[in-house]
Amino acid sequence: MYEVVLVDDDVIVIEFLKKVIPWQDYDFQVVASFQDSNEALTFMQENPYDVLITDIGMPKLNGIELIDQLRKSNITSYNVILSCHDEFSFAQQAIKLEAYDYILKESMEETTIMALLERLKTKLDQERYTSNQHLKVTKFLEMTNKNEDVLKAQKYVQTHIGEKITLTEVAAHLHLNSSYFSRMYKKETGEGFVEYVTRVKMEKAIDLLDHSIKSVEQIAYELGFESKSYFLKTFKKYYNVSPKSYKYKDKKSV
Repeated sequence: MYEVVLVDDDVIVIEFLKKVIPWQDYDFQVVASFQDSNEALTFMQENPYDVLITDIGMPKLNGIELIDQLRKSNITSYNVILSCHDEFSFAQQAIKLEAYDYILKESMEETTIMALLERLKTKLDQERYTSNQHLKVTKFLEMTNKNEDVLKAQKYVQTHIGEKITLTEVAAHLHLNSSYFSRMYKKETGEGFVEYVTRVKMEKAIDLLDHSIKSVEQIAYELGFESKSYFLKTFKKYYNVSPKSYKYKDKKSV
């Protein structure tokens, strides 16, 4: 449903527009109506809406001045101007302010407004569709970029398995803020990055214990651990068994 604001100091015009026009048939609803253009301006600066239908000749702020104030407040909408004056100067100002339509009250009928609403609905539907498509593309690209960052981080770990790898170091490698990278990685994979690094190193440790004759100390060094004792502590915490026990006695417990 698209939202419409009516502004006209003539109450008869306001009532005609509110009661005679079948707004809902065209997916519109009148959310506010004003005889005072200053009150209308305050409302529109504080509330979202899609279409403004305003009289041009009003005290305080006329319709042209009202639209100009809204533009200065960076508020965008489709603006329709109603006028009792068939004067070229008013039409010029309306065009300059990119008014969607300029309607003379003398020729304003129910069918005129309904035709206007039909055109506006088509325009707004197209904009909404384009906006939704843009949002979908943006989300897809964001997801793709995140997935690429995850893959790059994992590749970095695989190719630097023999080094001490920190989250800060990898985030810097990807040109990302470390806190953002940490949250993003956990959200995308369901596993913390530090947990991933530990898992990869422990899986590699098992592979080396199974398929090499390297000592525990050599394996610890090859996997980038600062010391043998830290490797032993990490391995036992991860597999609930020491590397030596795994290799020679308790492989079935892993």
